[in-house]
This record gives sequence, structure tokens and C-alpha cells, in this order.
Amino acid sequence: MKAMDRRDQIVSILEEASAPIKATELASKFAVSRQIIVGDIALLRARNIEIIATNQGYLLASAMKAAASGRYRGKLACLHSAEQTEEELQIIVDAGGAIEDVEVEHPVYGVLKASLQINTDDDIQEFIQQMSQHEGELLSTLTNGIHIHTITTPSIKEFEQIKASLEAAGILLSEN
Repeated sequence: MKAMDRRDQIVSILEEASAPIKATELASKFAVSRQIIVGDIALLRARNIEIIATNQGYLLASAMKAAASGRYRGKLACLHSAEQTEEELQIIVDAGGAIEDVEVEHPVYGVLKASLQINTDDDIQEFIQQMSQHEGELLSTLTNGIHIHTITTPSIKEFEQIKASLEAAGILLSEN
């Protein structure tokens, strides 16, 4: 199979996917290395195909937007230790929220943002496991724990509940 055909098929697979697709899954399907798929994704992005990389795999930005349509979307500034990460994510998911991303303000690079797409307890466990397995550092370590999450909820009511719960847990960054 030619590389261009493979890339077209990758786009088709992502268009039909209901969940993120891992690079290793695509590599196995096309009998190429994971690194070839990573290169394919980079070339597809260069063709202005909006592909989002999450810790769970790749998905099209249009699929993310469709999944979030009809939901309230807001941002919350948080401050916590690495040990409180799971608690933070659990508070959000338990109240019906989905964590789209995390961003920090870097003094040189400006805003650094990473897509998370954490919607379920399983997503939380996978994220925590991957961070542990790869000895990953949270983006918030660059800013002494300060970060912002974009969160979607069924309505503003759930968003306000999440905000109150994070404040009660000492995780919400206080404006005082």
C-alpha cells in the first residue's frame, strides 16, 4: 500500500471512530511501525486535517466538537500537588464533567495546552497509570501546580457543582 493511500485510510478510520485510536492500533492494521503512523499523522496535520492527540490515542477535532455540542463549556483554574491529581479528576467526572484539556502559562513559550479527553473513571485510571508507567511529569509542575482545565458538563448546574467541590477540596485556585 502506498503511503498516501494509508494516510487516506487513517483519516477514514478516524472519521468513523467513536473513541480515540492508538497509534499502535493503526500500526498493526497497516503493518507498519508506530513511528510511521506518527509521521503520517504529522503529514495529515500539515494538510490542515485537525487531528487531536490524546493520551488515549488520536481523534478528529470535528468528532470532539460533535461530542461536546449541547453541553456547557467552561474553564477552571486549579492549584494542587501531583498527589491530588486523581482526586481532582474524580471530582469532575463524578459530577458529570468531562476534562477536555489542561493548560499552563509558561514564561517563555506562553500557553502550553495538552488534550486530555477524560470522560470516565476508566479514562482517569488510564491517565494515572500512564503517568506512573512513563514517570511523566504533569504540565502543572512548570507552574508550581497552577493550571487551567476546560471542562464540559450537561449544564451550568453541574459546572457550578464541580467548582464548589474543587473549592471544598482545596483544589480550585482562589481569587483572593
